[in-house]
Amino acid sequence: MLIALMAISRVAMAQDPTPGIDLPTDARSPMVAQHGGFIGVPVVRSTPQLGFGVGAVGAFLFGIDSASPKSVVGVGGVYSDTQSWLFAVGSRVFWNAGARDGAIGAAFFGLRYDFFGVGFDEGNAGQSVPISQSGDAQMIELLGRLIGRFYAGPRYLHRGVTTSLRETDGSPELNQLAQQNNDYNISALGVETSYDTRNEQNSPTNGTLAEVQAMFARGWLGTDDQFNWYRGWINQYVALSGHDAVLALRLTGCSVGAGAPVWELCLYGVQSDLRGYAGGRYRDKAMFSTQAEFRLPVYDRFGVVAFGGLGAVAPSFSAVAMDQLLPAGGVGVRYLVFEAYRVKIGADVAWGRNGAAFYLRLGEAY
Repeated sequence: MLIALMAISRVAMAQDPTPGIDLPTDARSPMVAQHGGFIGVPVVRSTPQLGFGVGAVGAFLFGIDSASPKSVVGVGGVYSDTQSWLFAVGSRVFWNAGARDGAIGAAFFGLRYDFFGVGFDEGNAGQSVPISQSGDAQMIELLGRLIGRFYAGPRYLHRGVTTSLRETDGSPELNQLAQQNNDYNISALGVETSYDTRNEQNSPTNGTLAEVQAMFARGWLGTDDQFNWYRGWINQYVALSGHDAVLALRLTGCSVGAGAPVWELCLYGVQSDLRGYAGGRYRDKAMFSTQAEFRLPVYDRFGVVAFGGLGAVAPSFSAVAMDQLLPAGGVGVRYLVFEAYRVKIGADVAWGRNGAAFYLRLGEAY
């Protein structure tokens, strides 16, 4: 759980408004371990949407009882060469022998990136306008074990975003669309369910990790726009060659209802779905992606990966067209930097429909 803070995009945000950035504060993400105390680590990130960034993360791990996973309180931030930044703070606490866990988080961000419009055709056309976004997000959730490894519970999210054009000499249609929801707040209540049978949380070699969220933004909660959204994903890890190699599979889906601001639509290429695309270049009311990654240790702490997959965005799942699929593939290297926590740093090169992209990250892609 160091990527505890790196997951503020999961802890404080139902949808990551910072494509390609993960900040630790979700104690359920990659660094939950048996150890306690303080942890500090530099963060180096590179994504096609927000460029090269550096930052730092600090977290305190502690135990409520001996039978529960370690809880965490963390803080972290990152700044990129596109003058984008993100600061996050959060906590996840486990108790009752791991049968209960609660999380709370907050994030503050300022982003500079290119907006391509909505839909496959707009993303594929390659025309964009440069925008700036600033805002904040807060979340709180409480999960309880239902049976076995299934957990469920309520989740609340608030997010406020202000958008402005950095230049006005681009496409008039894109300029108008980018300013449609230039200052809004969403406030939503919903439910989250999860299922986790992984043999370890940082570099699993077998097991399943799945999560589904259903969120409902309503006026009585103080939201500006009323709409529903549903997001889910499942990871499957399969050990090969006596745990030396691992096949990691991932399937994700997203559906956003009518009335949602353009910035709350499903984004393709964020949260590792898929590498090879600038996060948010393709966006619409429905999105899915599938991918597989082969992970192989080669020498000492070094390893290599090869990955590939495809997905799509569309106004609805029934409108997905075969000639509008978005394939991607690539290769990468890994280095085990924190042996006690089984946390790696990685560098990937991926190719998508629009060209190549380079990534640096702390932790595996998923």
